[in-house]
Amino acid sequence: MQQRLIGAILLVALGVIFIPVLLDGSGFKSRYSRSIEMPPEPKFPPLSEITLEPVVPTHVKQKSAKTTVKKPESSKPNTKTALKQPGNAFALQVSTVTIKDNAYALRDKLRKEGYSAYVESSTKNGKTSYRVRIGPELEKSRLEKMKATLSKEQGLDGFIVNHP
Repeated sequence: MQQRLIGAILLVALGVIFIPVLLDGSGFKSRYSRSIEMPPEPKFPPLSEITLEPVVPTHVKQKSAKTTVKKPESSKPNTKTALKQPGNAFALQVSTVTIKDNAYALRDKLRKEGYSAYVESSTKNGKTSYRVRIGPELEKSRLEKMKATLSKEQGLDGFIVNHP
């Protein structure tokens, strides 16, 4: 009985040692080999040799084949039409606090809910106050909707101000 147990232990030990060597997966590569052919690397000319032709957008309809382009009379552009004033931007001010940590905590809470909140600080008469605002937005109507939503969901009554 003792010799049989020793023989069984020896066979199991040999199996543990040699079976992983035989089944290491080396046959996998030979059975599933692929040859991938790569195209040759394209040759590009230097940028200094490339000339571009003007492209006419397809959505622009040409009135006739004989179109004339008028040149401006003066070489200076009209400053009134060249410089357009940017549109007004607005922000929704939801809170004004004197404790910095409270302002940033509210800002983080609003950001987690998907609002673009920020904190603006100002000092007046030696006292610093922190304003929590949402925005900026170009459309005042979007801020009015946000104001109604915040008032309903979180009890935050705010007011719309001009963004700097």
